[in-house]
Amino acid sequence: MNNAVNSERNVARYLVQQLTLWGCKRIYGVIGDANLFFLDELGKQNQIQYIPCRNEMNAALMASAEAKLTGQLAVCTATCGPGITLLLNGLADAWQDKAPVLAITGQVQRTQIGTGDVQDINQQALIHPLALYSALVSDSHAFPELLNIAMKTALGKGGVAHLSVPKDVWQLPVNGGFFPLPPSKPIPAPPANDYQKVMAEINKAKRPIILAGRGIKQAKTEVIQFAEKIQAPIMATMPAKCCIPNDHPLFIGGLGQGGTDISRELLNQADLCIILGASWWPKDYVPSGIPIVQVDAIAENIGHSHPTAGALVGDMAGILPSLIAQAQVKQNQTYLNEIEQKKAAWNKKIESETGEKTDVPTPAHIIAELNKYIDANAVMTVDTGDHTLWLERIFQYQNQELLLSGTWRTLGFGLPAGIAAQLAHPEKQVVCIAGDGGVAHSIIDLITAVTYQLPLTLIIINNGAYFMETSKMITESLNTLGSQIPNPDYAAMAQSCGAEGYRVDKLAELEPAITQALASKQTSVIDIHCTAPILPHAKILKGSNDINR
Repeated sequence: MNNAVNSERNVARYLVQQLTLWGCKRIYGVIGDANLFFLDELGKQNQIQYIPCRNEMNAALMASAEAKLTGQLAVCTATCGPGITLLLNGLADAWQDKAPVLAITGQVQRTQIGTGDVQDINQQALIHPLALYSALVSDSHAFPELLNIAMKTALGKGGVAHLSVPKDVWQLPVNGGFFPLPPSKPIPAPPANDYQKVMAEINKAKRPIILAGRGIKQAKTEVIQFAEKIQAPIMATMPAKCCIPNDHPLFIGGLGQGGTDISRELLNQADLCIILGASWWPKDYVPSGIPIVQVDAIAENIGHSHPTAGALVGDMAGILPSLIAQAQVKQNQTYLNEIEQKKAAWNKKIESETGEKTDVPTPAHIIAELNKYIDANAVMTVDTGDHTLWLERIFQYQNQELLLSGTWRTLGFGLPAGIAAQLAHPEKQVVCIAGDGGVAHSIIDLITAVTYQLPLTLIIINNGAYFMETSKMITESLNTLGSQIPNPDYAAMAQSCGAEGYRVDKLAELEPAITQALASKQTSVIDIHCTAPILPHAKILKGSNDINR
């Protein structure tokens, strides 16, 4: 700790200076009476960019998305009462997906805390389910230590840390110095007997199958080498699909309602599932009793929702070379032929869906068209809804980065995540894909994208309904009350915000709108009015439905 003392340094200034030393590039927030002194200090410097949002939920979602994309601590701020309350949904996304986010909220002055006065609420109790750490700053001289604990907790454990600062504390003096960034913490290698147990299961399997999650991000090449040596087909969760060449002979797509028939069929016939860096196990779509071995950097992910026959906890890039070296070469041409045949049949099925001749575009048409024009190194953000399943079913990833609300699965994620992604990577193409149900939750911050001249493209797949719910209600013969939604003219709304707006009603209009919007240097919105076919296997799920890791 640097013990240099500055008698003029108050809590607000200390916070800005410490965040600067830790490499914070931007803070997302909404102004309020209890964080004005903090914003005043941010306005006096130019190393941290403040992004004023129109909604606290969006500010927190932006921070969550930035943390997921960069792996670094992201920061958001709001005022007391309604401010922190609206922040909670976005913080829940970071909590569930283990994204390191620091939330700084103003609080009523110390003499009002607990009195029930205007905007007084126990912030620590309010945020408790979502935060790894939360503290009230009651004394300015304790602030450096509290901030240090909060930041290191969020980074070290992956998740949300929170500090509430009463409005009368911001300007009080701080005598403490600054804390350095913590050193990277190496993950210890698994013991030899754990390797032996795992390798015994892998080597005896005749029909192994791999489920890869986002934990393979730093070991893409090793995963493919491992799969090729043991001749195991590779399923992938949505965030991991861009880590495996989608045209690789062993890649068989996703698992679950939006996944492929190949994955479902081969998993049902497999004698071992090797889970690499994934915590997802959709009970409604997987067989019971299949032996599982699991490799993950996070110990609590092992056997989270399923028993395992063997497990390795450690760094994926360090473990996989050992597995490759110890694995016996498998030669099962019959299995490889079966995989090839199933892939050919699936590809033919998808081609028939995307090539269907209709006047109005279908969701399959939209995703197939996007597949042609989205850059190979683009950042894609996807909202939650029926369109997410179509993206999972149709899109063939190259090297795109995909951001989504994996476990919390909140509506409204796509646009705020896209804003954060474009700010973090101004050199990349950013494409946000949302349904008309989800985009309504965050569309107000389209004007934020326009204000900062962000050339992102927002694709709205508009079927006039919360159709993921509608399809389940129809399938289960339920009344569809509440599932149909009237929408504004999103293209006109975009134009009123200063963005380019395109409306697509016919299939012939789809390609020109996509190519123009993606080529634009301005914020663009394409409102695509499409059909609403029900995906196969639609049902009210009884088990896990997250697509996170």
